[in-house]
Amino acid sequence: MSVILETRDVSCVFRVSGGFMAKKRSLHAVNGVSITVEKGSVLGLVGESGCGKSTMAKMLLGLQAPTGGAVLFDGEPLGDMDRLARARRVQPIFQDPYSSLNPRKSIEDIVTLPLRVHKVGGPADWSARAAEMMDLVGLSRRYLTSYPSQLSGGQRQRVAIARALAMKPEVVICDEPTSALDVSVQSQILNLLMDLRQELGLTYVLISHDLAVVEHIASRVAVMYLGRIVEEKDTETLFGNPQHPYTRALLASVLTPEPGKGVPDAQLGAAFPNPLAPPPGCMFHPRCVKAMPHCSTTPPQPVPSGDGHVECHLYAPARKNVA
Repeated sequence: MSVILETRDVSCVFRVSGGFMAKKRSLHAVNGVSITVEKGSVLGLVGESGCGKSTMAKMLLGLQAPTGGAVLFDGEPLGDMDRLARARRVQPIFQDPYSSLNPRKSIEDIVTLPLRVHKVGGPADWSARAAEMMDLVGLSRRYLTSYPSQLSGGQRQRVAIARALAMKPEVVICDEPTSALDVSVQSQILNLLMDLRQELGLTYVLISHDLAVVEHIASRVAVMYLGRIVEEKDTETLFGNPQHPYTRALLASVLTPEPGKGVPDAQLGAAFPNPLAPPPGCMFHPRCVKAMPHCSTTPPQPVPSGDGHVECHLYAPARKNVA
């Protein structure tokens, strides 16, 4: 398959106030990330809150300019593309359908907004397209005259999906698309997304902290920690044989329905490192159960592993040769 979306050593740095009379400090939300997304695939981007997932989503959408590196769509820098042309090809689905839909607009107005912004067709075409999109996402056409407050959370997210697909984009960035929904509704939305991918030939980037969701829908997974991709592989390999200690800890933290198991201990500690003052060397070493002395001084380099890579001193070639 051909690569449709790509980042090359992309970084995003924010200047953050240190308080009254204090100098601003740099926050490296994304720090030298390179990923490729093949056409028709689903890339899952996982990690704890604050690791840089949502900043990555904004850069992939062209809503946030990278400080360094490049985001490419079909080989063309995303920042060089016309704003409307970019929006035709890449669309978002946000995590909270309660706040991403305008409460003062009818469902028909919401779904047809992209058509009106891009000046595609006329009122008759917009109404026909709205009805078509409602059928596509499994909602009755009678809701076209309703308002978001009259719909359930799952129905609102279906409306958000309909709006995202109205312009027939090629790539959809899904930023926690089910996290604000009831558990009983989450599987319905995930199954809908999977069906639409097959039917329309879509490519997804799925941002999530829910590993069960990612395992269910993603074809590849990238694990993010403090702005870095520490491990990336195809889904089956990563879940079957995780290598990075952080990936293993995330998988160990998943709750199980088995009675008597209790809350799992991922051995990650209670506190997430301060991104304004990241640890030296390997940024994960203060929380790592396998940390070695040089982990606190020397940053690890990506090591090829299978069809992906892992960024950890445990798998450095020199260490393998010694072993």
